[in-house]
Amino acid sequence: MIDTATNEVVDTRALGASVRWLSNEQDYWDGRHIWTYELVEGMVHVIAVDPVEMRVVRRLEVGKGPAHSVQLTPDRRHVLVNAAGDDIVAVIDRERLEIVHRIATGDFPCDIDLAAGRGLGYFPERDQHTVAAFDLTSWEIVKRTALPEGSKPHMLRVDPRGETVWVQTAVGGTNDILDADTLSSRDSRKLGKVPVTNAWTPDGRYAYVTHFRDEFTSVIDAKNYNEVKRIRVGQGIANVNFRPDGRFAYATLHSENKIAVIDTATMEVVKTLPAGTQPFGLIVMARPGGAAR
Repeated sequence: MIDTATNEVVDTRALGASVRWLSNEQDYWDGRHIWTYELVEGMVHVIAVDPVEMRVVRRLEVGKGPAHSVQLTPDRRHVLVNAAGDDIVAVIDRERLEIVHRIATGDFPCDIDLAAGRGLGYFPERDQHTVAAFDLTSWEIVKRTALPEGSKPHMLRVDPRGETVWVQTAVGGTNDILDADTLSSRDSRKLGKVPVTNAWTPDGRYAYVTHFRDEFTSVIDAKNYNEVKRIRVGQGIANVNFRPDGRFAYATLHSENKIAVIDTATMEVVKTLPAGTQPFGLIVMARPGGAAR
């Protein structure tokens, strides 16, 4: 637990679960609980975490892993999670904590993100090199587009205005930007080795794209898609999120067991903080009843 006012580690607690992924680019908060997942003997478990007591309070086994994303629908009625080993996206009734629908996907569905204003969700189908869009009411796949053979798209994010979908390809090493309605290509840029995911600065000016097999994070102009800088961060950069005022970004260094603190004005790492073993996810959220952390 990091105090973002001082950028110091203030506490470490045992959660009772091994959380693989968390991101401010995901809709994880229902007002009481943080929704995410863990893998238990190869099976995906959706879990709800009480952030005050810092413990798992709800749990549901969904299917064969791995998983990569949990998303709450805009009305908070449903929890969505990919179970890549079963080639499904599970739709879970949040109150009853039971699966109400299984979206049959292509080979190895990875990440999930939503464009609430369009009533659509998106996921990459890594092992068939495609990206699919699905309807948030009918749960039916409504569109699919192919990326280059062998590129293996594995993560994606919808931009803050819901106009484009940014897709990272694990083998192709590209950041592909698709139209949110048509899934037609708007741009494709070669970046570093294994780009992982991206997040936008709070002012929407830049997107930061992390890399798992390179030591830099790419800073992309969100309007013209040009790469404006490569910030040397460290090894195994998985996730990046921002303080609400945009002053600092925080990146997880999976291979170094650290959190890098990036000054967004200078676009330089100004501090590293110790973390547990193999940190992947990170969120910046308000402390219940207090300041952000």
